[in-house]
Amino acid sequence: MSQVERPEQLTLEVGRWSASVTSIAVTVVFVLVVGMLAKSNWANHGRAEDWRARAIVAEEAAGGLRVVLADRSRTLNQRTRQANALIETLASSRGALRQTKSSVGALARQRRQLAGDYARAETARRKLAAQRAALASVASALSACSQGLGGVVTQAQRGKPKAVLATAGPQLAQCSKAQARLRSVLEQSG
Repeated sequence: MSQVERPEQLTLEVGRWSASVTSIAVTVVFVLVVGMLAKSNWANHGRAEDWRARAIVAEEAAGGLRVVLADRSRTLNQRTRQANALIETLASSRGALRQTKSSVGALARQRRQLAGDYARAETARRKLAAQRAALASVASALSACSQGLGGVVTQAQRGKPKAVLATAGPQLAQCSKAQARLRSVLEQSG
């Protein structure tokens, strides 16, 4: 019978230690794969932390907008009270006009003045009502945006941030539109 010849394995000997070149190569490849996996894991962790920080900043921005909206609502309410006081003043001026019939010329001048005041008051009232409606609409949109972003952040913290980010585009676009609309309303009221 003939014997099957085995190829000789290359071995490396250092002092008392000896190892085959194949086992050294497998060990090196294993170390490289483990290193690449560790680096990938570290990078993913860094991205997750970055998204958490961005979510916190977005929530703080939404909170700041709520403060601005509350301030604008107080201002709008104050202007509405002023308009109502002006309308009450106008009503009392009309009563005084009826009582004062001493001079036809004076009555005509007062009537023209009251009509102008009333028209300005009505214009101001309509403008304030339009501003109030616009601010209420913007407040609703920003509130919905804030809640939506809160949901996105919660989902990102629970699961895969990349998958959540891929679906968050429409929510972020809605928030951008709401912020642009708020700036527009604030510029028009200022």
